Amino acid sequence: MKYKNIKVMKHITFLLDDTIRPGAVFDLDGSLLHVNNSFCEEFVNDGEENIKEFFINPTVNHWDNVFSNLGETENKTFEVHIRLFGNRVEIVKMHLEYFDDVQQVIALFDVPQSIVDKSDKTYIHAFRNSDSFMVVIDRDGIIYDVNDLHTSFFNLPKDYFIGKTVGAIVKLFPDNSELIFNYFKDVNLYGFAEITTKYIRNVNDVNYYQITTLYDSESQTYLVRMNDRTEEMAMEKRLAHSNSLSTIGELAASIAHEIRNPMTTLKGFVQLLKISATADTMKYLSVIDEEIDRMEAILSEMLILSKPGLNEKTTFSLGVLVADMIQVVYPKALMDGITITQKENILKDSLIVGDSDKIKQVLLNLFKNAMEAMTPGGNLSIFVNLDSPGKVILGVSDTGKGMDKRQLKQVFLPFFTTKSDGSGLGLPFVLKNIEEHGGTVIVESEVGIGTTFIVTFPSALGHATMKDTAEKRVLSL
Repeated sequence: MKYKNIKVMKHITFLLDDTIRPGAVFDLDGSLLHVNNSFCEEFVNDGEENIKEFFINPTVNHWDNVFSNLGETENKTFEVHIRLFGNRVEIVKMHLEYFDDVQQVIALFDVPQSIVDKSDKTYIHAFRNSDSFMVVIDRDGIIYDVNDLHTSFFNLPKDYFIGKTVGAIVKLFPDNSELIFNYFKDVNLYGFAEITTKYIRNVNDVNYYQITTLYDSESQTYLVRMNDRTEEMAMEKRLAHSNSLSTIGELAASIAHEIRNPMTTLKGFVQLLKISATADTMKYLSVIDEEIDRMEAILSEMLILSKPGLNEKTTFSLGVLVADMIQVVYPKALMDGITITQKENILKDSLIVGDSDKIKQVLLNLFKNAMEAMTPGGNLSIFVNLDSPGKVILGVSDTGKGMDKRQLKQVFLPFFTTKSDGSGLGLPFVLKNIEEHGGTVIVESEVGIGTTFIVTFPSALGHATMKDTAEKRVLSL
């Protein structure tokens, strides 16, 4: 009898492991004894210990009847409702073979090929083994799967997410609920968005998560990926302390100092010439004097950028600030053969709240990057307008070489640059300053066509009303 049992167990092992079909061995009460790799890949496994836990009604209701008839014939085939990866329910064929000598049952499942093809298995493996916290959301905004990093990222069980609306994610960031809500709104509009925000476990435990969301039109699902950028953010703060200026700020300061000295000399000689100038000559000298004053004003603006921000929040017009900064970069654009197109601005209503010096640095970085991406004949297009409700939109577009998908994903990473003399710190600081002002940034690019940065800031007009409205909408999710 013992020898016979050994042969039976070898037969079970052979059937289970020598197959690409999902398979499981369990005893008469359904307790799982062994499952093969295909079973782990295809079926949702949240620590279930009994085969019954994988089934969905009506299979669950008929399970006892299935077991009671196993002894009549050794082989049985049934259609069962079972949960697959992503909490999808499929009807599949289950082949049961009962071994009376060891009182064990082996089940092999015929999973549809469309579900077990190689690409899906690769996706499943990447989803489950990713270093990022992954969330899958259907087109109705319902979360239907997350990977196993829910505990390490949020210390929350899986059922906190599964079956809930996207509001479950929004509520995890109470200090930035409006930002997260508008982030998902941008995903709906553009199909892609990325932000970095902080998650506060407690006073002494603050994490920074980079959230990237992509809409897949084929499957009509949203894939959310969260990366822990806490260490990177700490590094950025150290860099900000030792390098308080971006590359453009340092360059502007050095140029301003070098130009101001000969300008002072030039201005002095103009004043001397005015003493003995004729009426006609005086007209030309006055024009020269005015242009020198204009150049000094531009240099003063450039020098402001080389000084650390005061972190003072004021209400100012983004449209006016954009117009001022266009004047700063205009001489450089003229020398490089680049035209600047400023679309109609809503100067009066484009009010935002924040540190105008920091926004100047943001604008100058965006303008400089756009111009450096273009050759003579290129066009820098800039617009500021209002987006209902209560948002001020800044658009900066160039006709440069553009970026591929890989570069687009890395564009805000510290030290990532495509320029031989670049530091790779400009755009990370742009993103940081925009988010500090409650804004978001979206980048669209196509190789050979150009790149567009869309920056959104909360409008200062009716800001309190907008906040109340957003909170109500979040609570209703």
